[in-house]
Amino acid sequence: MEKSKRMARASFIFGVTFWIPLLNLIFGVLAIYFGVKSLRNIKKEPDKYGGKWYAIIGVILGLLVYVFYLTGVGMCIAGYSEICKNIGMAALANSL
Repeated sequence: MEKSKRMARASFIFGVTFWIPLLNLIFGVLAIYFGVKSLRNIKKEPDKYGGKWYAIIGVILGLLVYVFYLTGVGMCIAGYSEICKNIGMAALANSL
């Protein structure tokens, strides 16, 4: 029987979209959600579910989105106004 890798692959695909500005905030959550759910399914029923590495990479890429955004917001608050404009927070750059 073929193992189901759909959720793991969905996590990976959403994770790979980390480079799309602003949409990556939504896709990052989906990558993390599907990756964690897939890893739980794999742990519970390893004969039925597969794609562990797809899920792990999807979760890592999904988390990187938020690490980069938090770093960017921190740099923006620290006075790097060009960073604010690059991450789509030009209004924040103007208010500082």
